Amino acid sequence: MSSLIIYGSGTIGEDRIITKDTPLTPDNFYGDSKKQAEIKIKPLEDEGFKIVIVRPPMIYGPESKGNYPLLAKFAKNTPIFPTLENKRSMLFLGNLMEFLKLMIDNIECGIYLPQNEEYVSSKELIKEIAKIHHHKIWFTGLFNPIIKLFNKQVYVNKVFGNLIIDKEISKYKKSYCLYTLKESIKITEKIV
Repeated sequence: MSSLIIYGSGTIGEDRIITKDTPLTPDNFYGDSKKQAEIKIKPLEDEGFKIVIVRPPMIYGPESKGNYPLLAKFAKNTPIFPTLENKRSMLFLGNLMEFLKLMIDNIECGIYLPQNEEYVSSKELIKEIAKIHHHKIWFTGLFNPIIKLFNKQVYVNKVFGNLIIDKEISKYKKSYCLYTLKESIKITEKIV
């Protein structure tokens, strides 16, 4: 399991679209470690030992770690959130599990970049999580200029930066997205 971070991070105000031609340009230790692991594992592949490298975007689901729980906590507690628009690729754990099952069942090899069918903005994600928990949030553009000033900060870019995978390179011969964004948030937030 690799990571989309192998291509570098997304930034505020710049469309960052990962295509089949995007070079590997990790911008932190974690991304570089994934790149090095891919380089080391590829020579092990042969007819009897197939290798699938999966480069997912942010993965979320019940009990997930990372950015999602922080955003969820924010969505359940904050009274306001910026209207700053962005686009992110994400992957629900249930969709990832289906994708991995298909890789095994079809004895695949190669590099894959699975993602949910829809892109999501941080504003939309916060709105959906808050709605599920019956929490009202006022969305305002008041903070947008301030956030843009911090566009070099890693965490600000993780929340408000643009980083998407071209939908064409995420397609597989069989559907693996069993859950929509709204369904996956309900499952993640344990509302179903």
